[in-house]
Amino acid sequence: MPASKSSFSRAHGAALAGTLALFAFAILLFHSLAGGTLLAQNPYDSYLLQAKNWLQGSMAIQNGEQYPWLELAIFNNQYYLSFPPVPSVLALPWALWGGAVTSNLIAACYGLAVAAGVYLMFWQGGKTPETCAFFALFVSLGSNTFWLSTSGGVWMLAQLLALAFCVWGCFFWLAGREIPAFFLLALAVGCRPFSALLAVLLFLRPLWGAVRQGRWKHLAAVSVLPVLVALALGWYNWARFGNPLEFGHNYLPEFMREENGQFSLTYFWPNLKNLLRPVLLTKALDLSFPVFNGFLPFVANPLLLLWLLALFARLRKKQLEWADGILVACYLATVVVLCLHRTLGGWQFGARYLVDPFPFCLLFFARRHFEAGPAARGLLLAAILFNFYGAVYMLSA
Repeated sequence: MPASKSSFSRAHGAALAGTLALFAFAILLFHSLAGGTLLAQNPYDSYLLQAKNWLQGSMAIQNGEQYPWLELAIFNNQYYLSFPPVPSVLALPWALWGGAVTSNLIAACYGLAVAAGVYLMFWQGGKTPETCAFFALFVSLGSNTFWLSTSGGVWMLAQLLALAFCVWGCFFWLAGREIPAFFLLALAVGCRPFSALLAVLLFLRPLWGAVRQGRWKHLAAVSVLPVLVALALGWYNWARFGNPLEFGHNYLPEFMREENGQFSLTYFWPNLKNLLRPVLLTKALDLSFPVFNGFLPFVANPLLLLWLLALFARLRKKQLEWADGILVACYLATVVVLCLHRTLGGWQFGARYLVDPFPFCLLFFARRHFEAGPAARGLLLAAILFNFYGAVYMLSA
């Protein structure tokens, strides 16, 4: 049964605080090893640059030719940010402040928000403090989320903020508070459009309630904020590119030069093969893995392996439900769409794009009874060690 508001006990408070403290300590250790970079401004924080241009009255990036290292779209001889704009909205206070912006610290804060949201998802599902902490640590420290949280670059900020909005949206959805849930999910789409599938899936509940029980007023109330967010995003895209669905990526020089564009079936098999590449052990007992376009997701994101094992166990016991199949189908559909992209995230540790559909996996576990045994806890510890190693490794990769 879902946890009640009064059931957030001292044990839960202590477990949540311990989880967040452990994540923060890991971030501090990483940036200390990196040379004291936690409070550094990140040159790849395009969102701050966009926010500053907004304050100067410009949708375009002025003097964009001076930022060749950023992924800026070129349209009608103007330079534009090629990512959805919601993270830039959150960057406005920093832009107004005008001082040196600690983009890496902002990324770490987004990572903390992810950890807290996952914990509360499982608390809302009636799980024990140990189980809530287990999944919060698995997502924040034992997956590619940790590496994303170490850098305030535009790509990392987009994924982290989208994931944070998604897990918090799932928390409110599990609590039956659908108005804030779908507002947050709409904001997630304004960070990473791939989040739309999760929003559509969860929207089936209020839609079904309206059809079966006549709750049309509730459906309308739930829809207002997402519709306003969608209209704002569509207007912003149309004002820049003349297309309400165009965020700018199609006008990146790398995609304009590409014969098959940004998405194509021709990319599917090469990208899928990238996701099957293993981590190898050399003769010198040194780990060897690619750092471009990903490797086997189960290695850096073994939460997916745990999910696969749980699915097989329930299938063997004939305990799978139709909702489980839908969650799996949505995850796989997201992977297919990601494989149609020209790249799988470029330079990276692990398979960072596979973090986007994590909420489907988390919803499976949040709805089920699960207690982590010794093997699952061992897998979590191995995942934390490997992802911390990977984040440090990428400092010199």
